[in-house]
Amino acid sequence: MNQRVTRNDVARLAGVSPAVVSYVMNNSNYVSDEKRKAVLKAVEELRYTPNIFAKGLRTNRSNQIALVGDALPDELYGTLSDQLFDQGYYPNLFFSRKDDAFINKLIEGRYEAMFIASNGFTAGQLNRIVESGIPLILYQSRGYDGLDPRIVIRAPDLYEGVKRIIHYLIRRGHSRIAYIPPLKYLTGGVGGDDFCAQAYTETLTRNGITVNPDFFCIHTQSESSILDDVYSMLTVYSTGNRPTAFFASDDHMAAQVMQCVKKCNLRVPEDVAVVGWGNIASSYITTPELTTFDTEISFFAYELSIALIQMANGGHPENKLYKGKLIIRGST
Repeated sequence: MNQRVTRNDVARLAGVSPAVVSYVMNNSNYVSDEKRKAVLKAVEELRYTPNIFAKGLRTNRSNQIALVGDALPDELYGTLSDQLFDQGYYPNLFFSRKDDAFINKLIEGRYEAMFIASNGFTAGQLNRIVESGIPLILYQSRGYDGLDPRIVIRAPDLYEGVKRIIHYLIRRGHSRIAYIPPLKYLTGGVGGDDFCAQAYTETLTRNGITVNPDFFCIHTQSESSILDDVYSMLTVYSTGNRPTAFFASDDHMAAQVMQCVKKCNLRVPEDVAVVGWGNIASSYITTPELTTFDTEISFFAYELSIALIQMANGGHPENKLYKGKLIIRGST
């Protein structure tokens, strides 16, 4: 195995001190053109790359940012990771686990900043992260008692978005509307404290529509458990009582709901309308194309990357909710 090239190796070949190599690599101090050229030539010959962990020990900066989610869709996390990496930061992606040991491991990671998109953590767990000195941005989807004000909120306006979708479906003549939360989304159903459940329940009630708790999927632990609920809603109830519309909180799941509807020998949208969320690629490849709520994920990821870097450098960006817009296509 080849031994790793070090800063000292570059210094010896270039005939300079290790400090000068650091100055050149970091562009942090004045170095004569002659020495700079010698260092860069040695770097190229030795194929030297700096050790970011050793640099972190010297500067007390890791330049690593933790990105935590129940699911890690590429439309958000892939874009966000690319933007952070291009700005010199090293994103670390984690599927969330709700135990205190997981929070402890995150805190031990000495991350410069953290983004969490999960509603399964308690306020106390989230507060511990910022109390340890790690800045945190939360994709908030439910209310919390006692949430530390240092936690920055960045998320789509879930309550308003869901309300607009349910209103739209009601205007289209639907009263039996089923709701499918995101994968691994923690919800108590129609009586839950999450924003989506509140918007769904309150919008139906205010329009004089009786809320059927069976039309709210609560088995979100896997895609198969969600689809089992969808199949049950379509088959247990008679034709005059089953849902005539489904709203799924991500386009990928909505596309699978459409397939489930068709397997039950029902038509979209004639028998069952389907609405998704996100306006990602899945919404274009369905037949018919999917009506969806566009949350402008690329723009959200761009602004989120700026906010994370700002927090990593001691700033405190403002809380912000993103409005989005309804894109009407053939599935409704």
